[in-house]
Amino acid sequence: MTVMEMRMKKFALSLTIICLVLTATALGCGIFHANGLNSQVASMSEQGNSQTSLGDLTILMYHNTLAKGKKQSVYCINQDSLRKDFQYLKDNGYHVISCKNLIEYVDNGKCLPDKAVILTFDDGYLNNMTYALPLLEEFNYTGLFSVVGDYTLYDKKGGKGGGDFTYFGWDDIAEVAQNKNVEIGLHSYSMHNTRPRLGVAQLKSESDDIYEQVFADDTQKLVDKLGELGVSSNIYAYPYGKYTKISESVLKEKGVIMTLTCNEGINHIYGRRSLYLLRRINRDATKSSLKAILKKYE
Repeated sequence: MTVMEMRMKKFALSLTIICLVLTATALGCGIFHANGLNSQVASMSEQGNSQTSLGDLTILMYHNTLAKGKKQSVYCINQDSLRKDFQYLKDNGYHVISCKNLIEYVDNGKCLPDKAVILTFDDGYLNNMTYALPLLEEFNYTGLFSVVGDYTLYDKKGGKGGGDFTYFGWDDIAEVAQNKNVEIGLHSYSMHNTRPRLGVAQLKSESDDIYEQVFADDTQKLVDKLGELGVSSNIYAYPYGKYTKISESVLKEKGVIMTLTCNEGINHIYGRRSLYLLRRINRDATKSSLKAILKKYE
């Protein structure tokens, strides 16, 4: 055998061992599929080859839930369609988990269930208590309701808005937080706006120090108000999906474990670090079905 042949044989053996290790790791968490090897390699690259993937996670982003038969939009889904979504998840092997479940899986180093999904509902619409919550209870699913402090001004007691654009009041938040099928998320106190800034984006005129203080104060105001109700949260959903390095640093200092964006895609979960800037898929109700939306990410 020539020297070249010996080198080629050694290289082939090394490559085989690497493939076997990757395959075993993927099978251990039940994530080996048509693109499993590529996904695993990409995941290991992201992690600096230091941690093992615990599986993939899909996070669905809902907003307002309307009554049966009502006209839908990009950010409004009616109860008929939401029921079909939940039934589709149930019938097609998806496993809906809570944010608390996710954190427990990560902290215990346990693999996520196959086709794991988290359901989120942004902005604190009162309709979500009326129309989404009964379905969550029926299917025994958990939903994350992320609330905005200032939007309590537009609750059922009066103020602007009204109708389908009525929001949780503080008493509603206290009530719904007691439900085992609901988790409460932070969605800012006064920063869910498009002006003068878009969400929590930093203004060009702001120094880093001033911006950090503004964002920290806004977050703490919501944390404190919820605390008065006996409600706590370690999850932050960024308004309009906007975020900065400073906002991430502030939230981590305040004990927030998960942050949610509006960037679309599937999440590769491997440890606490992977719970920040999680991607979500907006459930655009003008699309034909949840199946059609999820197909893009298979």
